[in-house]
Amino acid sequence: MDWLRDNDWAVRLLVIGAVVLAGIVATWIARRAVTRFERRVGGAQAAGSPGLKRAHTLAALLSATAAVVIWVVVLITVLEQAGVPVGPLLAAAGIGGIALGFGAQHLVRDLVAGFCILLENQYDVGDEVAVGGVEGTVEAITLRTTVVRSLDGGRHVVSNGEVRVSSNRTKVYSRYVFVLPLPYDVDTDRAIEVARAAADAMRAEQTWATDMLGPLQVLGIDAFSEHSVDVKLYVETRPGRQDAVGRELRRRLKLALGEAEIPLPFPPPAPR
Repeated sequence: MDWLRDNDWAVRLLVIGAVVLAGIVATWIARRAVTRFERRVGGAQAAGSPGLKRAHTLAALLSATAAVVIWVVVLITVLEQAGVPVGPLLAAAGIGGIALGFGAQHLVRDLVAGFCILLENQYDVGDEVAVGGVEGTVEAITLRTTVVRSLDGGRHVVSNGEVRVSSNRTKVYSRYVFVLPLPYDVDTDRAIEVARAAADAMRAEQTWATDMLGPLQVLGIDAFSEHSVDVKLYVETRPGRQDAVGRELRRRLKLALGEAEIPLPFPPPAPR
């Protein structure tokens, strides 16, 4: 012990070695914790699934962040033990960080928002969403951007920081909501029964049985328009199948109403 007290550099080397060893142990612990987090978020999902990719992205970000923080602390401690004045370095780093923060505030905002989107699983690749003023199918999600393909084929890249409100039409289930216009002189109750029967017949078919999650729901008369009584209805579907089910259901409703001799309204011809 007297020898250690008389040899300051030996003590410093021992401290540096202990700090480096502590950094290695802390990095290992952080990786183990991140791995457990990835397994918990990813669950038992199949390889290549959006949920597993989301968990891997979050785990990689957390692992890199933890490693940077740990080894920055280790580097500062080692420099201090080596006799390098770290005060000016920290001050310069602080000023540079402030300048970088002002210059890259939008980038930081996008990254933080992207991390929250992935962590909260607001939407996955393949979901139909409305984000940042655009609607379509999610093609890719990164920490900085969300790529959405609209129905007309347009590819929209939305910064995650611009996503204040996200609407997901394919989370757990979807709904196709529509209005059935009927003439004023038609028995509304009879027309609704015809519509229900057509929907039940469609749901009984094997082609549509898995897509339609329930019977046709009638919300009631929604409005009295100039030429029709508007009845609002909806059908609950498998996620992402609402449009296909809705189009086929509309086609069948027209045929069923025609067979029941229930006309659909149309405006009178304009006076000449």
